[in-house]
Amino acid sequence: MYLPLTGVPVHYYQCSRCGLVFTIAFDHWSTSDFREHIYNERYVTVDPDYVEARPAANADMIADFIKKSQSLACLDYGGGNGTLTTLLRHRGIDAHSWDPVANHEDACPTGSFDFVSAFEVLEHTPEPLATVEQALGFLREGGVMLFSTNVFDHVPTRSMDHWYIAPRNGHITIHTKPSLQALFARFGYRVHHFNDNFHLALKSVPAWLS
Repeated sequence: MYLPLTGVPVHYYQCSRCGLVFTIAFDHWSTSDFREHIYNERYVTVDPDYVEARPAANADMIADFIKKSQSLACLDYGGGNGTLTTLLRHRGIDAHSWDPVANHEDACPTGSFDFVSAFEVLEHTPEPLATVEQALGFLREGGVMLFSTNVFDHVPTRSMDHWYIAPRNGHITIHTKPSLQALFARFGYRVHHFNDNFHLALKSVPAWLS
């Protein structure tokens, strides 16, 4: 679906070293700005799957991923309205949710977690370093972070026509595999890529995952 132009230009740039595609158009936006102009009641028109379909699929994935030890303390970082966490709790999983935009007025969760998920988060942040540092900061020693974001190691021709590079649905930082590796390496983590969308950040493989 192509929305009509608003007359507001949003320029994207690409790093010549790691291939990261990004815009600085939102660097000075406040949380309130994002909630008013992007994550508002009309957001569902550009991302209908976030309401039910994606949380349900992600709940299945997490339950299978941690099936060897469902006693793990889990945090869904950037979890929106908490639907995924609710589904996990129905399965008996010790799940929690916190979103820096939706829950920005609430205190961050206390304590640490064995497992952090962050689905469709990294493409939405204008501050990749700060976001990843905060998400990883919730992990206890030996914890892992499972996250999703589409990577494009080769930006397609006429890339601005690509559905994923879209400011209206908040996609303002588009990663490559090298950019993710460089980003997480800043904090001592390596990234395993399951495919172009799902990734795992870890320092070592925990016993429950081996």
